[in-house]
Amino acid sequence: MNDVTSLLHLPITGVFHSFEALHVDDVALLLVELLEVSSEEARAETVQCHGAYVRLSWLRDIYQSKFDATRWTVATRAYLLHLVGYIVFANKSVTHVHVVFLVAFHDLM
Repeated sequence: MNDVTSLLHLPITGVFHSFEALHVDDVALLLVELLEVSSEEARAETVQCHGAYVRLSWLRDIYQSKFDATRWTVATRAYLLHLVGYIVFANKSVTHVHVVFLVAFHDLM
């Protein structure tokens, strides 16, 4: 916590948010509920990624389709999850993002 304050000059107050581990079935439900994809699409993506992850390229496609359909809240969730996976919590391959971060965007209106 002191490192963030020292390096970024951001005051840190309160408790850190902790994300709970998700089972693959919960991941599929989150994708269906928050990104409005079919359960088949959600299952296929988690199988493709071998767990509670989605591909950033898949998220870009979801974003574009929801944007085109004027589903602004869903498009925003997809965009923010992509941003988190690409910039904030990027892994070495920069190809996948853990779906647990989608929980943080649940209450977007």
